[in-house]
Amino acid sequence: MKIPQREEGQGLVEYALLLVLVAIVIIGILTVLGSSIMVVYAKVIGGLNGQVVTGQGTEAIVTGYEADITQGTGGCSGTISDISFVGLQDGAVLESGTVSIQILVDGAVVNTLSGSTSASGMGNLAGPYAISGGSGCKVQIIGG
Repeated sequence: MKIPQREEGQGLVEYALLLVLVAIVIIGILTVLGSSIMVVYAKVIGGLNGQVVTGQGTEAIVTGYEADITQGTGGCSGTISDISFVGLQDGAVLESGTVSIQILVDGAVVNTLSGSTSASGMGNLAGPYAISGGSGCKVQIIGG
């Protein structure tokens, strides 16, 4: 009597097909919800940076920047560069639009910039932008 061979577990092909199916589902979900997820993350970043996001009108949420600030006897001076931001229009992604961004030192506006968003709603201002003033050197960059 001949004993048949037993097949155990799944083959590599089944695992690969399962992985491809999961990847297709994830890509579909991100395609549908991508801009909504970006808006939520941008609002969280803005809130952590002290920016009030109302969800009304045109707004910019600054997501990052580079600062080289020094404090001297006459106050602060330095440069701000690589300001990245997300543009919103009534709480949704602002595609290919213009937003206003303010640079504040110790709560006083020292510069107001205008930036454009891409089709994805994101934008970047390379700079550098010179700043001076204040004595506490607390720099804040917020969208208008």
